[in-house]
Amino acid sequence: MEVGPGKGALTRPLLARGLNVLAVEVDARLAARLREELGGEALRVVEADALAFDAAGALAEAGAVPPVPLVANLPYESATPMVRAFSRRRDLFARLVVMVQREVADRICSRPGDDGYGFLSVDVGLHAAARRLFDVPPGDFSPRPKVVSTVIELVPAAPPEDASVAIAVASAGFGVRRKTLVNGLGPVWGREAASEAVASAGLLPTVRAEEVPPEGFLALARRLGPRPAAAGTR
Repeated sequence: MEVGPGKGALTRPLLARGLNVLAVEVDARLAARLREELGGEALRVVEADALAFDAAGALAEAGAVPPVPLVANLPYESATPMVRAFSRRRDLFARLVVMVQREVADRICSRPGDDGYGFLSVDVGLHAAARRLFDVPPGDFSPRPKVVSTVIELVPAAPPEDASVAIAVASAGFGVRRKTLVNGLGPVWGREAASEAVASAGLLPTVRAEEVPPEGFLALARRLGPRPAAAGTR
């Protein structure tokens, strides 16, 4: 499955390798152009929003048996929601190889203590193994963008049982970035409960969210439980 094939810069070499491609293109004009120029038994073009369409149904109609590889040159403005959504669908996708803006790749692939480490690192890290493959300079594009792009690989995996709670904990913690984790969790779960959870998870009382790995947020989630309804959502 290819998301956002555009004019077929990636679609063409995929077809040349003898692969069957399900291309999902939101632009009606580009979708029609792909069908006209590359249409055939090996290519099926679906005109749809990749975040909203029935991917499972489209794959079945194309005769594909999931999970399949997904490739994409993701648009900068929607790369983050797409990565979050696709990395959660291990039933559909065995492997994601996508190109994103380098800053987004930094946020996805960073580890605790790195400048780019944040909520997105934890969110994706609880659903997939991510790694950086290579950078693509602006000169390799036409028209030339003002930013460097990066190709990354994500291999979806079964999320831990408490992943959704850990994500809520991480959201609260990173909501007060550069302050202690207790200060971030306190307004939601109560300062006493937050302090006890941090201590029982083996973390220092002065720890900040950007220093805690995904498994640390899982440990906190098991101690704090779901976000109290009265606290609302961010």
